[in-house]
Parts: sequence; C-alpha cells; structure tokens
Amino acid sequence: MKTTRVLGMVPISTIAIACSLLQAAPALAQEAAQAEEAAPTGDIVVTARKREETLLTTPIAIAAMPSEEIGQRGIISLTDLIDATPGINVTGNNSGRNDRSFQQISLRGFTPSTTDSTLTATFIDGVPVSSASALNSITDPARVEVLKGPQNAYFGRNAFAGAVNVVNKTPKSDFGGSMNASVFSRDGYDVQGSLEGPIARDILSFRISGRALERGGSYRNRANPNERLGDQRTRTVTGMLMFTPSSQLTMKVFGLYSEDNDGPAAQGMLSAYEVRSNNGVVNIPALSGNTNGTIIVPGLSNCTLNGVNPFICGQAPALPAAFSPAQNTYIDAKTSAVLADGRFRPVSPSDGVQGYGLKRKYLHAHANIDYQLGDTGITLSSLTGINDEKWSQMSELDNYDSSSLINTAATPTNGLLPYYNFPFAIERHNKDFSQELRASFDNGSMISGMIGANYMDTKVKRDLFNVYGEAVLGLARGAGTASAPQRVETKGIFGSVNIKPTDALEISLEGRYQRDKVFGFTGGLGATISAAAAAENGVPAGTYAPLTQFFSKNYDNFMPRVIVNYKITPEIMAYASWSKAANVSISSFNARLFSGTAGEIAASQSLGLRGITVPEKLTNYEIGLKGRAFDNKLIFALSAYYGDWKNQYNTRSVFFVDNSLNPPLSSTVTGIANSGRTKVKGIELDTTILPMEGMSLTFSGAYNDTNIRSFNDPAITRVTGVTGDGFKGNSLPLTSKYSFAITPQFSGDIPGRDNATWFIRSDVNYKSRQFLDAANLTWIGSRTVVNGRVGVKLDNIGIEVFANNLLNNKQYTSIQQNNLQTPGGALAARPFSYLVVGLPELRTFGIKGSVTF
Repeated sequence: MKTTRVLGMVPISTIAIACSLLQAAPALAQEAAQAEEAAPTGDIVVTARKREETLLTTPIAIAAMPSEEIGQRGIISLTDLIDATPGINVTGNNSGRNDRSFQQISLRGFTPSTTDSTLTATFIDGVPVSSASALNSITDPARVEVLKGPQNAYFGRNAFAGAVNVVNKTPKSDFGGSMNASVFSRDGYDVQGSLEGPIARDILSFRISGRALERGGSYRNRANPNERLGDQRTRTVTGMLMFTPSSQLTMKVFGLYSEDNDGPAAQGMLSAYEVRSNNGVVNIPALSGNTNGTIIVPGLSNCTLNGVNPFICGQAPALPAAFSPAQNTYIDAKTSAVLADGRFRPVSPSDGVQGYGLKRKYLHAHANIDYQLGDTGITLSSLTGINDEKWSQMSELDNYDSSSLINTAATPTNGLLPYYNFPFAIERHNKDFSQELRASFDNGSMISGMIGANYMDTKVKRDLFNVYGEAVLGLARGAGTASAPQRVETKGIFGSVNIKPTDALEISLEGRYQRDKVFGFTGGLGATISAAAAAENGVPAGTYAPLTQFFSKNYDNFMPRVIVNYKITPEIMAYASWSKAANVSISSFNARLFSGTAGEIAASQSLGLRGITVPEKLTNYEIGLKGRAFDNKLIFALSAYYGDWKNQYNTRSVFFVDNSLNPPLSSTVTGIANSGRTKVKGIELDTTILPMEGMSLTFSGAYNDTNIRSFNDPAITRVTGVTGDGFKGNSLPLTSKYSFAITPQFSGDIPGRDNATWFIRSDVNYKSRQFLDAANLTWIGSRTVVNGRVGVKLDNIGIEVFANNLLNNKQYTSIQQNNLQTPGGALAARPFSYLVVGLPELRTFGIKGSVTF
C-alpha cells in the first residue's frame, strides 16, 4: 500500500491566489520515493519571520500551502478564491464597476476604504508587488505563505492587517517539467506548463513557465444579447535563473510578464428610482409625478431615508430579470476616436482599451542574493525588485439599457452617439522600485537576531477619463482631464532579537522605524492656494504649474511586536503577541481640494476633506494554540485577536453636476479622510482530522467582528440621515462576520495496478452577509458554494473531473452604491440612488489532464 502524503491545515487568512490555501486537506498519493522524502504534516517550511521555520512552530497565525493543493483545488483566479477560505473577502467592486482592475482584500474584517490604502501587503519571494491582482500571474508556485495580523515589523508599509508571500519553485538540478490543461463550461480553458534544468550543472540552472487562461462570462448582456458579461483572458510567462557558484552564495533572478484582456464585467444594478423612456425623453416618476413612457429601469425602493431619499433597505433583492444585467457596450466611430486620443492620459492608446472591459500589462522582476559568512552563523541578504503595471478599463456606469433615450446633443453630421450613454474610462500606471539589505545571525545558541534596512519608491499616474463628455456630448478634452500624480518614498530600519532561555520558551522582540514621505502634486489645471486655505490644510500657499510637485510631508512611525511562545508539549505550542502598526496611504494628500475646476473644489469641500491626513494606527493583541495530537490524526490551529483601529481612512465621494463648466457636466470627486475608529476581534479555528488511512475531514471556521466606535462620512449621512453615534456599534462593510468551510476527502490505491491512485473530495464554503456601508441598512445575503472533484493518477499522468458552484448559488459577491445617471443629471442631487452588485461565476463543469516528465 502506498503512503498518502497529507498537507497541513492552519489558520484561515487572506487573499486571492492564497485564499484556497487556508483549508488543508490530503493531497493525491505521491510516488513511493516522493512519499519517503515528504515532510510530516505541519513541517512545511515557511519564512514568515525572514528565516526558515516550520509551520506549526512559528508563533504567528499563518497559513502555508504547497503547489499540490493549489492545483488540486483547481484555483485559477482571485474571484474563485473568495469562496474558498473563511475569514477573508475579496471585492473588485468600485466606482460603478466590478472587475479585475483592482481587488481589495478584507482580512480579519479590516476592510480597506480605498484602492490606494491597501491593508494587506503582497510579496513574491519576499519582494513587494504593486497590487494583489499581480498574484494571479504566478504560475505553479512552490507555496503561498499567508500571515495574519500586523506584520509591519518585518514587511513594512501596508502590512497593517497581514501579508501574503508567494514563494516560487527553484530550478531542479535535472531536466524536467510539467503540463496540465483544463477545459470547462462556457468555452473556458486553462493551459499551464513549465520546464526546468541545469545550464551549468551545480552552478547555473533555469526554470520557465507559462499560462494561457480564458473563461467565458456566465451572463448574457440584455442590452447586447450577442455578448457575455464576465469574459476573462490572461497570458503569463515567468522565468528564473539560479546561480550557486559556491555553497555559501546563492543568487536568484526572477521575471514575470502578464497580460489581461477582459470583456465587460459581470455586474448588475438595483435602482431605488424607476426610470421611463417617454418617446426618447427620460421620465423619472418620483420627480415628474407621472408614469408616462415605458419602464427601462424598475424602481426597487422599499424605504425612504432622511425623509426624502428612496432607498433599498435590508437584503438586496434579486436582479429584475428583464432589465439587468445590461450594459450598452456597442462601440461607434466617435467612441473609438476618443479612445485613440492619448492626450492627458496615463496609459497610451496602444496599451489601453479599445472598447468596454479591462486591458492590463504587468511586469515584475526581482533578484535575491544570500551569502553565508563561513561558519559564523551570519547571513547577508539583498532583495531588489521592480514593478511596472499599466491598466485601462472602460465601463458603462449607468448599468442599464439606455438605448431608447435620445441624445439631444447628436445631429446627423456631428457623429455623436445618437442615444444617451454614460461611459467612463479609468486608467492607472503604477511603478515602484524596492531594495532591502539585511544581516541575520543564528548559530544555534540561545540568542539569534536580524537587522536590516529597506527603501521603496512608489509612483502612480491615474485618471478618471470622461469618455461621456467627448463621445456623447461632443465636449473638447481639456488639460483638467489629467489627475494629479502620486508618489510615496519609504525608508525603514528593522530588526529582531530572539531569546530562548529554555528549549520550551522563546521571546521575540521585533520592530521597525519607518519614514514615509508623501508628495503632493497639482492636477492638469495647476493650483492657486490662498493663505487661508494653506493655513487650514497645512500646505504652502502660492500658484503652481500643472502636474508639478509643490508639497511633501514626512510620516515617522515606530512599529514594534513582542511575541512569547511556549511549547506545552513537544507537539503543541502556545503563543501570545502584542504589536503596533501604522498605514500611510499614497493618497494621504487630497489634490482635488486645490487642483481642479471650481466645481470639483467645491464638491471636495462639501465632503469635509482636508489637504493632509494622518496615518491609520492599530494596536493588536493575539493569542494562539497550534499543534498535532493522537499520532498526527488531529492537526489544529486556534487563534484569537483583539485590535483597536484608530484614525481609520474612509473614502468619500460624490457625483455632482459641475456648473463651473460650460456646458455643465456630470462629474465625480473622491478623497480620503480620517473619519473612523473601530474595534476588531475574532476567533479562527482550523482542524484536520485523519480518522483512517485514505480519509480526511477538514473544518475551518472564522468569527471576525468589527465594531465601529466612531465614524463620519457626509455622503452617507446625506442619504441615510445616520450621523455621529448612529454609526456606533455597526459593522464595517464588505466583510463577513461568520464563515466556515468543510472539506471531506477520500483517497486510495487502484487495485491491481502499481503507481495508481484515486481521490474524491467536496468543498462546502459559507460566508455570512456583507453590509453595503457603515450605516448597515443594506446588505447582500449569506452565500454557500459547493464544489466537487474526482480524479485518478496513473504513474505521471493525472485526470480529474470537477464541478464548481454545483448548486448554482446566485447570491451576489459584492455590493457598492452609486449615482443613477440619466440625461441632464436629474438625480445628481440624490446621491447613491442605485446599487452595483457583483455577480458570481455560475455552475461550471470541467475536466483536467496533467503530466509530469
């Protein structure tokens, strides 16, 4: 009977490509030689503290999962992963769209308020990457390490709620490779391959990998029935060179290039207002007092807020089937010409979208160098990394079929779109460079430690590109289109001392002193700042040219962590920790408050924005118990935490009619403010039970509670009337308080054939409701997703049959509020008049084949 290798189960945690990793379960039986070399359950090596430790002896709530488990679960995108792991939520819903242009991670209930304020840092081989979405591009990693709780002491800025580190496979000394291919519902396929081997044996080796992924959307576009919503396409290539000229020196150089080319996003709309088309003229009965015309947007309001605002309260209802999802995505000559114009844009037309959807190009490269100083126990390390990400996305922000509404600005000769539509493009170019140097000491004595320094320079160019103004209204593009660039420069010194007075007791003292320098730039119109405005907002007075730096501010923070861990038995460890964290957003400076049209400045002032914000702060307490018992038949990890989150960033935004323009134009402004304080607490439990050979049962559960103590957002108050203490006791949005996952698996040998195994497994994943905003008046319901997979492996060939979302659960994956757009901006003064909901991938069947050589 062949030995079956079992992969460890550890606390639930974070993100995307790592999400599924947090529920451990047995892998397929390996060949005999591999089984003999396999580490026992829980002995997976991780680098959560910048040194190699085993999973169950690391005193941090951490999850680590090898590549076998990633492949066995069939995870191919971040969207898939949000269903797979308790204690984590991921959303791509922002500014009227739900796509892969950005993906926010809510770990342990720490919901980031803005895409510029990431609270969970992401890394490849310990080198920071520009966005969580970049982890989609890693093909066949060696493992993923997910760290929960503040990790600023080791990982620096943005590791406020946790960190995710994807570790690549290193090249082997012999030639080999692998290939797997899946085909699945709606014309989907996923093909991956790798090749590795020596260039100069024992000195220089290589590994290359590639991926081609395409998945068809689950929904037909009711405004364009020949089109599906949710189509995704990804192409990725990676390469690594490893140079080992001596036993003391190791150099690894890794590069990645990825392209995404997606269609219109899978999203629907729920409107509080009914909209009718009356012979091509818009009619909103709530404003006109009559019901003339044909319904094109049904009103779903079931409550009235603040005495005047129709709203949707309680659980978000099902989509009105005859009306949504619908997006006017036809591309006419005028819109094509607008998209071909590169003026005042951060992404060139050749790199940008040519229609509705998302186009992204991502480049990452890094070099890791480790040098051991003889037998001293001292290791010198260098990590150098670069990221260059460009993405361009165009959405139809009204999210309904408006083709029956006449565009009064169009004539037979001016080429404008003949019907009303509201297209906007959002573009961003992210670039960063990072360098870390460190020296670590560990000679097996009572004391070990590390000291290091790091530098990171992050630059962002972004824009909300008003295609509506040009393609629908025929307005000329002006310099005001260009948004202010952003930049933050980070320098840090960090270190740790680990003391082991006994074999059972260890005390770790860790800390980082960090300086974040945030730069302020003007937008395309430049800025004139009066003495009064300068004094009120802490910026210099004067007149400044467009797109120039005129201000910078340093934020200095010390972020310590103390951990005490004790081995109760050789197999069970208890730990306790205290830590402080700080988060500095690249958007700490609200440029639109000074640099924009008169209407944009006034709108920013109406949101209560200030020029400069202060860092978010967190004090966190955690205790944990992890280990194994009953001769490895029970593997468990239990953690509990409590945190006090102060100076919480919150995004504030408003749609408005900019009357300072001629003609007036519907527009939007967004900024961030320190407007909240929240208490966070939770309990996480992961267990794997192995009652007999060939059978395992994994249970993962999380209770993540967020309790708002103070909150202030004029935009929410304007709609709901909730203010001040009215928010107290509420939960943060876009996070589930309760979640669990159950995974039974059976596996064994195929009788009568050597090197042949089979397995069958099911994954049942549950997440409770998510609130729309801090008012907690509206939410999306709980969601249960069931996946199943059956497979066999014959020597080096495997085949699997799978079903995802077997019960075809249609509950929304995310929710956000937006303004209902109509000709003339009739509802601009009625903010948040409709909801954008993220739509899940529907039932998917497929088959997968794999081979190793």
